[in-house]
Amino acid sequence: MLWSLLFITLIGRSTQQDPVTSSGCSPGWETIKLDDKVAFQSSFYTDNGVNYTADRALDGNITRCSHTLPTEPISWWTVDLLGLYEISCITIYNINQSNVDLRGARILIGNSSERNASDTTECATINTTTKGENNTFNCENGPKWGRYVTVYKNTPGLVILCEVTMKGRKKEPFKLIKENKTWEDALYHCREEHMDLVSILDKETQGWVGLEAQKADTPFVWLGLHYSCTLDLWFWVDDHCVGFDRWAPDETRTADCSMSGAMNTSGNHLWYKKSVYDKYNFICAV
Repeated sequence: MLWSLLFITLIGRSTQQDPVTSSGCSPGWETIKLDDKVAFQSSFYTDNGVNYTADRALDGNITRCSHTLPTEPISWWTVDLLGLYEISCITIYNINQSNVDLRGARILIGNSSERNASDTTECATINTTTKGENNTFNCENGPKWGRYVTVYKNTPGLVILCEVTMKGRKKEPFKLIKENKTWEDALYHCREEHMDLVSILDKETQGWVGLEAQKADTPFVWLGLHYSCTLDLWFWVDDHCVGFDRWAPDETRTADCSMSGAMNTSGNHLWYKKSVYDKYNFICAV
């Protein structure tokens, strides 16, 4: 079977190879550590009890490849970087095997695991089969920001990746403060030490703040969300009204003057009304 990966060990090489490095990238960028990240793909090929899963493309062994099924009209591979990164380039190594052909596949970077135009930015289009090659793809028109990096092939044919590396730098737009403070004290702390208590205006920011919230040691974290009893509305401390929201289903929008918004630190990171005198960890925009 052409797509079998049983014989990928190359003559004259040991089965464990040194990790591929991102040569060819613009200077000044750091190699992003990927072996502790989470990878997934549209499907995985199985042969003789071996599952050719997405994480095999991140393990530093160029003879262990990820491999989707050959029957899909659209195939993709994604890595969740578990944080926000500015990415300069992606390097892909593949074995010299007849069914390796990534021509026309796109490298997408985005803040959502959804692989559609509204949630991703194209870094580069792959213009080579990558068969038996080590290719570096620099993001066109400069580095791209995102949490998810995807190799997306929307034409018939499988996606095989033996090793993926990338260079960039981590961006930390929000910071969890593990101090228990009232809402007002948290607001003053953020404004004195950073920029402000965090405002959440879209689902991407909700996702980033949720990543920070899950590190907290209190059941909720303060957000920059406050209720004005005079105006009878919720507003963010950066003066935005609430458009996008993630209120818990059982939370009413009615509150009193001593209520502010907090995010729960587990589950779906929903928003709850809490007394401004409660003390929680909090998240600052930095």
